[in-house]
Amino acid sequence: MLATLCLEPVQRLSPRYAVWFFALSLAGLVFAKGLEFSDSLLTWMDDKYGSEARERVEELQRLIARYGAEDEREQLERVNDFFNRVNYDSDYALWDRKDYWATPFEVLGINSADCEDYALSKYFTLISMGVPEEKLRVTYVKALTLGEAHMVLAYYPTPAAEPLILDNLTDRVQPAGERTDLVPVYSFNGTALWVAVNRLEGKKVGGADRLSRWQSFQKKLQEQMGR
Repeated sequence: MLATLCLEPVQRLSPRYAVWFFALSLAGLVFAKGLEFSDSLLTWMDDKYGSEARERVEELQRLIARYGAEDEREQLERVNDFFNRVNYDSDYALWDRKDYWATPFEVLGINSADCEDYALSKYFTLISMGVPEEKLRVTYVKALTLGEAHMVLAYYPTPAAEPLILDNLTDRVQPAGERTDLVPVYSFNGTALWVAVNRLEGKKVGGADRLSRWQSFQKKLQEQMGR
């Protein structure tokens, strides 16, 4: 089931307002780690969310194991398809909060997500399959069709290449140049932060440690995997 766009103010995504997102974290730079699956994690999923949630996590584990040796384009397609099956809803409806970043385990626990959750879940799953982190960027965009904020995952085959876009709004993994409905604003991964220059290029402006929410998200994910 394809989702509708996340309903956040567009002005929050302009470079002027993006400063809100650049607050310095007390933590140092944190490189993203792949997902780890343990018996205790699966037991926690079962206890907290139920047996169907545990089965969804086990399915994700099998997906990573099965396609970890495939070429990266195949991995992109499989991961995009897997998470796009998850239902869409807003953070208010799911978490009673204005803006909440759910981990892949929380997403599969409630079988629902908003646009940030889809992008982040795909990001960490692809890293788990062996896709180098420097090829992936979580990207905030303006969705022109509805005039709303949105988040997607961009994959760069090489640093100078046109990225491919993984989006919960479509099951097609498309080159960024074909997504004329999206205007990038800024992007980040575990190593750096970029402000968009145009639809295909970004200017590096600092380390991802400047994103305090990104750091908090990774800490929460590590805690869940360490249960």
